[in-house]
Amino acid sequence: MTMAISRGTTLSSALDGLHHTYDGMRRRVAQIKARRAAYNRTFTELNVLSDRELSDIGIARYDIRRVASEELSKEQTYEV
Repeated sequence: MTMAISRGTTLSSALDGLHHTYDGMRRRVAQIKARRAAYNRTFTELNVLSDRELSDIGIARYDIRRVASEELSKEQTYEV
């Protein structure tokens, strides 16, 4: 009987570990998707502006990708 309890406990512990790992991976994938969506949103908002409008806010068209990436870095800093 003790052996059955031991196996059950070990199996339960292993399953709990797998569940925890799976939840962690799901959360990480959700974070990656959210960051990618934020990058795409920023990129799209800037990309639809005319060269004149971009110039007015101090951004060159070739800087749009960099600016979108920097915005993600700022957001990540605020999340902590």
